[in-house]
Amino acid sequence: MRVPAPRGVVISLLLFAALLPVAPVLLVRSASAQQPDSARRDSLPATLIGHVVDSAGAAIAGAEISLLRNDQVRAVTNDSGAFRLNGVPSGSNVFAVRRIGYQAATFTAVLKPGRVSRANFPLSIMVQALAPVQVSDTAVVSHWLDEFNARKAQHRGTFITREQIVAANDRMGSDILRTIPGVRVTQNRTGSTIVLFTRTTTRPCLPTMYVQGMPYTGQLDDFNADDIEAAEVYIGVSEIPPEFDRGNKGICGVVSLWMRDPRRKP
Repeated sequence: MRVPAPRGVVISLLLFAALLPVAPVLLVRSASAQQPDSARRDSLPATLIGHVVDSAGAAIAGAEISLLRNDQVRAVTNDSGAFRLNGVPSGSNVFAVRRIGYQAATFTAVLKPGRVSRANFPLSIMVQALAPVQVSDTAVVSHWLDEFNARKAQHRGTFITREQIVAANDRMGSDILRTIPGVRVTQNRTGSTIVLFTRTTTRPCLPTMYVQGMPYTGQLDDFNADDIEAAEVYIGVSEIPPEFDRGNKGICGVVSLWMRDPRRKP
């Protein structure tokens, strides 16, 4: 048999329960949720692209760009002076730029995380003062066409003088070769005039060019006939003097030009 509690006792118990402290409820968020998106963006590496040029704005090929105190981030410029650096830490960075013949330099660039930045690095040519050198010459001064005249007397080939060029009223460099047997003057796919030797191998070939005794990789029409004093033309390996085929590379022919020098007439 249950005996009901007195009414005053029940009211006292309810008041006591209401006064008890309530434990706070803590909300725990994961660590990934605590890291804001902006923090992750700030940690992304940057990319730097650009060019290395000289004081006149011309491209410098073969220049090395590296992040100071970090040799892992480096690049070398191509023929147009361009470079690309990936994985560069964002923020302010110091870069070192070096190239033989130019003064080394450092540059500071502020890079944004995850972005591609552009920069041009100028380098100055290194000028080195040399001590004076005393030169004494006891050799007989030779004429600038002595080499041409010596080969004309000793070797087979076609030798064209200034008088012949004037008499033929030639205009361009290729014009002076048009009448030589075994030579064909034509145009390539780009419309440029080229000279082919047809009497050398099974198919026409391009001759090797020399200007003033030095190898030249351009075309005959890079020169006007008015600027040419003399020309040597050797078609086939049997005519080529050994000084034009060093190492026996097997070239098919040679065109050697001698330019006019108004200060020293022939």
